[in-house]
Amino acid sequence: MRILLVNPEFPNSYWSGKYSLPFSRRKSLLPPLGLITIAAMLPRDWECRLVDLNQDSLPDADLKNADLVMLTGMLVQRPSLHEVLARCRRLGVKTVVGGPYATALPQELEGADHVVVGEAEEIMADLTRDLAAGTAGHLYREKGKPDVARSPLPRYDLLKVESYHQLSLQYSRGCPFSCEFCDIIVMYGQKPRTKTAGQVIRELEAIQSIGFRGDVFFVDDNFIGNKRAVKEMLPELAEWRNRTRAPLEFYTEASMNIADDTRLVNMMTHAGFTAVFIGIESPSPEALRETRKLQNLKRNMVEQVHSLKEKGLDVWAGFILGFDCDGPDSFDNMIRFVQDAAIPYAMVGMLSALPNTPLYKRLEKEGRLRPDTVGDQFGLSNVITKLPASQMVAGYSRVLETLYQPENFFQRCRENITRWKAAPGSRRPIFGKDLLSALRAMRGQGIASPYRKAYWKFLGWVLKNYPEKIGKALATAAAGHHYITYTRKVVVPDLKKKAASMAAVPQAASIAGAEPVVLSG
Repeated sequence: MRILLVNPEFPNSYWSGKYSLPFSRRKSLLPPLGLITIAAMLPRDWECRLVDLNQDSLPDADLKNADLVMLTGMLVQRPSLHEVLARCRRLGVKTVVGGPYATALPQELEGADHVVVGEAEEIMADLTRDLAAGTAGHLYREKGKPDVARSPLPRYDLLKVESYHQLSLQYSRGCPFSCEFCDIIVMYGQKPRTKTAGQVIRELEAIQSIGFRGDVFFVDDNFIGNKRAVKEMLPELAEWRNRTRAPLEFYTEASMNIADDTRLVNMMTHAGFTAVFIGIESPSPEALRETRKLQNLKRNMVEQVHSLKEKGLDVWAGFILGFDCDGPDSFDNMIRFVQDAAIPYAMVGMLSALPNTPLYKRLEKEGRLRPDTVGDQFGLSNVITKLPASQMVAGYSRVLETLYQPENFFQRCRENITRWKAAPGSRRPIFGKDLLSALRAMRGQGIASPYRKAYWKFLGWVLKNYPEKIGKALATAAAGHHYITYTRKVVVPDLKKKAASMAAVPQAASIAGAEPVVLSG
């Protein structure tokens, strides 16, 4: 059977890296790990081909040449996914859809021939048997959470490795915490399941075997969810990396309580981890209690972010605006926290209620959901906030514009460089492609960009004060080009238009009966 695996297109966003990728001559930041994992579960005599619409075209001839088209997708990929489904229906090509979107909203995928809900490890045998026999049904649903130690080695050989800036692997699924807005615990449960050290090493060896050298993202939503297991895995990973001198460097996602465990942090940096993305969400204790992000309470998060950098783990972070307790001062408080913590890459979003989460169910009962499931990326989410919508949009715009104003961004970079200390042996070697990327970035940022004066001022400061960190500085600035450019070209103009259109009706789209709040700034 000829299988065409299709990864739908992602919209441009803070996660895409679109404006920085030309520096490295790459088309996409990360590959579709889910699809190449699914490919490894298919019968060996089935012929597989991968098309990633974030870098590839998909002519009708490719669809017609397939016996079956298999798609995955997150909620933000819905438009592209449905476009491919419509084309397949028109051409008479059978389709299977799985992944987070299918798991969250299977009822929206009646146009697909077959829908897989949940994790696929214990579903694929039944599905492939039925497909081969011509008896496959419409819906296949997981029967329980699979043991990821039985998950197969992903088909990294299907990737056009030269097109991706980084590669990825998954070590664990699930998270022990209970954040109200989070859909990870809904999809993967609160008991983290982990792969073995042997699996992780085999996947890294497979990544190397296709010629990749560079940064690898452990895509776990909470890498330290099972601390005991990760502490057993890390020494084996460190030994393999040191013995083979693997030219790889790692980063991942983890919860804030990572800062409480110095031994764990040291084990991670010794194994080659150099950065971690943390869901900080809000500097407000009231907001953290409201959303049940209790693991972030009773700690000085600014000091702990600084301490992680000093131990060799750079910190990127996610933030949310629009909690019920967020008042007019929440915008300034957010800006102040990010600047004080010196987090260069701060992903700030509006609160959104994802399907099936406790937040979604609560707000649905309260009549506080708009029809759009995921909300407007830059404007109103699907949550009706207590602050008037016009003030939320104007405040959100001001936060992003301030954080990614070049002087403010490079001020965070300076403080970050000051505090960050590379752990011995954690960094991978510098390759020729890194030097070429740096030269392209220097040209793009130092000559062609409107913020070139701030860029050269930053690099000059680094050369004067921390010349040994110039590589880190160049990489940080290059990634920042996307955030600065995207904010200036796309985000702020769009948000300002929305704020202007709402200013005449400041009570619109806020909770009925809430006190009016004057639009500030």
